[in-house]
Formats: sequence, C-alpha cells, structure tokens
Amino acid sequence: MAQNRCLEPMDKIVTTNMPQLKSSITPYRPKPKLIRSLSPKLENDKRNGLDLQLPEEQEAVTVKRVRWAPMFGDRNEATKPSTYISPLSSKQIRPDQDTPDEVRLVNELRLAVHRGGGSIDPEKNYELRACLSPLQLPYSRVQRILRECELNERNQSTYSLPMDYARQLVAMVCKVRTDNLIDLKLRLAPLLRHSKSRFFNRHLFNETGLIKAIVPSKSPLSFDDFNQTLRTDALWCKATDSAITDLGKGAVLFKCRPQDLREVTDKLRQCSYKITHTEVGHCPNKSLVDLTDRQMSRYQEFCKILLEDKDIVKIYDNVRAH
Repeated sequence: MAQNRCLEPMDKIVTTNMPQLKSSITPYRPKPKLIRSLSPKLENDKRNGLDLQLPEEQEAVTVKRVRWAPMFGDRNEATKPSTYISPLSSKQIRPDQDTPDEVRLVNELRLAVHRGGGSIDPEKNYELRACLSPLQLPYSRVQRILRECELNERNQSTYSLPMDYARQLVAMVCKVRTDNLIDLKLRLAPLLRHSKSRFFNRHLFNETGLIKAIVPSKSPLSFDDFNQTLRTDALWCKATDSAITDLGKGAVLFKCRPQDLREVTDKLRQCSYKITHTEVGHCPNKSLVDLTDRQMSRYQEFCKILLEDKDIVKIYDNVRAH
C-alpha cells in the first residue's frame, strides 16, 4: 500500500496540502509606458507633450505698468503717445513761444496739486480751485491729469525747514513737500553757502492756522467800524487775531490755533464770509525786521531762487513788508 502511494503524481499531493495563491489566478501584466510621439501631423492638444523642449532656465517675470485711462470720452485716446507722465511733473517750466498752451496749463495744474498739499479735491486744495476755474481743458483730460498727480504725490511728505539768512539777519521757515528731504538739503547747500545762510531754528515762529476771506457785501463802513466788526466776528468764531489786508476788496485775514482751523472756518462761513484760502502756517512771535532797499533786493532775489526749486512750497519770514 505504501509503494502505490509513492507512485502517485506530485501535483495531487501538493495541491491538497498548500493554500491557494493569488498569483496563480491573476497573471502578471506589465505597466503601460508613455511612448514619445514623433508625428508632426497631430495637433498640439492631441499630442502627449513629451516632444516639447522645456527651457533650462526660468523665464524672467514681466511687470506690466498700469496706466490710467480717461474716465470720459473716447478710449482710443489712451493708446496715443502721452507726454504727461514724467518724473519732473511738479517742476515749474518756463514756457516760450513754441510751448503749447495745453502743456503750460497741465504744468500749472500739477504745481497747484503739489503746492496745495497733494490733494486733488478743490474743496480742500484752494490752489487747485483757483487753477481750475479759468482752465480751458476737457473734463476727461483734467480727471486723468489729477489722477496722475495723485499717484505722484502718494510718497510726498510736508516738512517745515527753519532757516537763517545772511548771518541771522532774517529768520525764515520754508514749507517743503518732497519724498527725499536729504536730497533737498543737498541741493540747497550751495545756495545757502553763497548767501551766508544755514538751516537753524531760533524758535521765532509759532505754528498758526491762517484763514483768508472776503467780507459779505454790506454797506460800506469806515475803517474803524470795519475793524470793530471784524474783531467781534473773530471773537465769536474763536479766532485769536484778525486783520484787514485789502480794504477796497474787503479781504481779511484770521488767525487761530492749528487744531481749531476747521471749526473757525465753518463758523466764518456761517457769518457769510467767503473763504478763499486756509492753511497751517508760521507767524513770527517777535517784532518784525526792517531791511534797507539794498538788503530787500538781495533777499527777494534769494527767495526767488528758492521758490524755483520744485519742492519749495512757501516761505514765511519776519521781514516787515515795504
């Protein structure tokens, strides 16, 4: 019996004792491979993409500059070459006979925005309001120029530079608006050295709110009565001082604390005053200085050269006007 068992087939003995394997049921299948397509007739979207030559280095990122389009009017004007965007937009130009009227008007508009504090709102920028009233330009072009000016003025800041002229003969405060104060001082250094001046603060000025206005149209009054009425209105409006600048035109000047500038301006409007200009300026706190004709001529020439700089907005001094 044992001899017959040894003569049985081997597969019958193994299959009865070993478990069934999965590999014996599922045959081996190789993974599919991508084949490079060499056919140039296939379209780009139907090819497998393996024949594309990838760049070895990363392409440089291109930056697009955004240009303001006109708010109104034909949009084809934006594609025309424009000469309005320039780094010297706030620099005063000297027009000649060949300078177009439009370029001259645009420069005046930019100067009004720059010297008026950088605001493009005529209600806040009186320099801009005075420039817009006689301006002969299309409304769409004006809006585009004002937006360009607003972009250029975002990095600008206003400073007050105390200064001494001619070895402390005159005390000055220059109101400047710039994005680089150190560069401005370096530009003014040769002029100050030539005129024996320097940046120095003698604390001879107080920061004061200044309001220029025109009195309401009433029956003509004498100087004393007009001055008395002006002082009464200044007291009610919380102004610290008042003065008559032009009796014929009815122009007056009110002074107040800088923090009360808006409140005093609103009360003066309630009294029917026509406000023409408001600012936070500097007024001397001591007696004014009298200059001779020769000294006054040299000082005026010095101030003229200072104002030619694009960043000099206004000059306050303690010189008595002739």
